[in-house]
Amino acid sequence: MTIYNRFKRNDFLSALRSIYLRYFAVKRKKFGYIHPTAWFRQPILVKGINNVYLHENSSILGNAQILTILAKFIVKKNTGIAEGLTVVTGNHINIIGRFYRTIKDSEKPANADKDVIVEEDVWIGVNVTLLSGVTIGRGSIVGAGSVCRFSVPPYSIVAGNPAKVIGFKFTPTQIIEHEKALYPENERFSLEFLKDNYNKYYVKRIKEIVAFLK
Repeated sequence: MTIYNRFKRNDFLSALRSIYLRYFAVKRKKFGYIHPTAWFRQPILVKGINNVYLHENSSILGNAQILTILAKFIVKKNTGIAEGLTVVTGNHINIIGRFYRTIKDSEKPANADKDVIVEEDVWIGVNVTLLSGVTIGRGSIVGAGSVCRFSVPPYSIVAGNPAKVIGFKFTPTQIIEHEKALYPENERFSLEFLKDNYNKYYVKRIKEIVAFLK
């Protein structure tokens, strides 16, 4: 490598480091929590960045809008979120004799805004919206364009607006096998719990799901 090329390479690396520090590393410090192995891609718009928690080996891709002024957005381990995520932890409230736009956050009751939680090992597709109070269960898949107004059970596959369970990633017995390889015994779901979810959200709704998918 010539001296000229070495200088060019060093200049390029220096520029990359400057961009990293300006647009990535500095902003990491503002999060409520972000694990060293977690990452996000610009552009990302966050209002209430101190209420965003991004745990180990999780990521959020670009063009995300995260509005978390009075409640938290928590992303747990090993979760991947595609482009175009929208998270809204807030809600408007109504007061007799007031226009809703004149009501300040300080006037809201304590439970008006609610945390949005994405559990471990979740895969969220492009342009998904997660609304106030929603929990996405461990191991779930959220289809592209879904609007999640309600919480969804572990290992479910959900899609639509409002998002509905259309299937499960594994059968209950497969989930048991899957979790034995990944989680300590005290953190695993019981077979009874998994079977109850499978029957409630899938088996008993199979006609509704088939009609939804047509």
